[in-house]
Amino acid sequence: MAKLFKNVWFKCITCLLIILVFSGSSIAILSDLLYVSPEERTQRGIMKVYGKLVDYETIFDVDDANYNDDTLSEEDKGKIIYDFGRINKIYAVGENELLFQCVGYKGFKNGTVTVWVRTVISEQAPSPVYSIVQVKLEANVSQSLINNLGGGYYSNFKLVDVTEAYKNGEFFTADKGQSNATNYNPVSGATYSANAGNNAVNCVLFYFGKGGIK
Repeated sequence: MAKLFKNVWFKCITCLLIILVFSGSSIAILSDLLYVSPEERTQRGIMKVYGKLVDYETIFDVDDANYNDDTLSEEDKGKIIYDFGRINKIYAVGENELLFQCVGYKGFKNGTVTVWVRTVISEQAPSPVYSIVQVKLEANVSQSLINNLGGGYYSNFKLVDVTEAYKNGEFFTADKGQSNATNYNPVSGATYSANAGNNAVNCVLFYFGKGGIK
């Protein structure tokens, strides 16, 4: 037994086992410390938009533990999932606002841009009229020139009547060849990223244009 303890290979294997056990414990502890719950991620996103914590009610959230696309009716699926983007989250904030998190497809290298879109009721009668009042960047995938989308780009998304824009075909685009009725919102040197950002916001136009989730 004494010879075994003096054996070089035994010592090496013992050291490796100790390192593996210690590393595994450290990773587990770090994972717990760094874990961010879906609720915390939502609050951080809302803080980006409002600058403070606000009360909200969840209407739709892909991070819900019980959610998958198949739980939606075909009608509701057609209001949040499109070939150019999709809506990930919808929150009612107070009595007069809806906040959306949307992902726009078809960016640079076929990547995506994720934004928060804040909408406010500007008129109550005969039916609510929602206006886009704020757009904030949340994340992106493969958009190396995303920083070129400055404040001027996001402020161009303001719309007085989202549903009316949908009816008139006034969607946001970075393509100069589109109709004059279209909301032209490009960024020089980052056209593809701008395209994905525009597509993200267009998800909100389609949502209201199709009547929203009941």
